[in-house]
Amino acid sequence: MIGLIIATHGNSSVELIKGAEMFAGPLSQCRAWTLNPGDDIQKGEQMLEEYVDELDQEEVLIMADLFGGTPSNLATKIALRRENVETVTGVNLPMIIQFVTERETQTLDELVESCIETAQDGIKCPTKIMKERR
Repeated sequence: MIGLIIATHGNSSVELIKGAEMFAGPLSQCRAWTLNPGDDIQKGEQMLEEYVDELDQEEVLIMADLFGGTPSNLATKIALRRENVETVTGVNLPMIIQFVTERETQTLDELVESCIETAQDGIKCPTKIMKERR
């Protein structure tokens, strides 16, 4: 099973996991990593590395909130050192649900692509869609 780490500024990673669990039940092999004001970046990187080690059954995907932000940068740094770790940014609930439902049937590379596609496909303007249907 591919492990999952949600890495975000603030506690949104914790809340995203809670939201995904409403749809998918308890998430196994999943960790929330948070970065809050005043946190020591080196200790944060060490903790993120420890989470990867804990989840390292086979492979680990780290979903970060913001491309170029500290969580993304630290995750990418770790992923570049390890063959079995990958990172995607722009984490959202549809992406996590896609991951959970497919992680036992897809490879890490396939999951990365399907999670990105699902995240992008989920961005809609419902009012515009409804107005166009009138």
